[in-house]
Amino acid sequence: MTIAQHRIRPSVTQVEASRRLQFADGALGAAGHAVTDPTLRDLGARVARGEMTVEDALAASLEHIDAR
Repeated sequence: MTIAQHRIRPSVTQVEASRRLQFADGALGAAGHAVTDPTLRDLGARVARGEMTVEDALAASLEHIDAR
């Protein structure tokens, strides 16, 4: 399956997107981790809002990290 074939969920409410991000931050925090990079946080927010697939965000995240 190519990236173009991944389905993107319809946009969700800001409240739901915020809950999703809080859940992810809490899970990461419980494991002793935190995402502080603004680009990576933006990609996570786009996934939470349904604007981007997880697969596309992962690919963009890896490109961002590799570019450092």
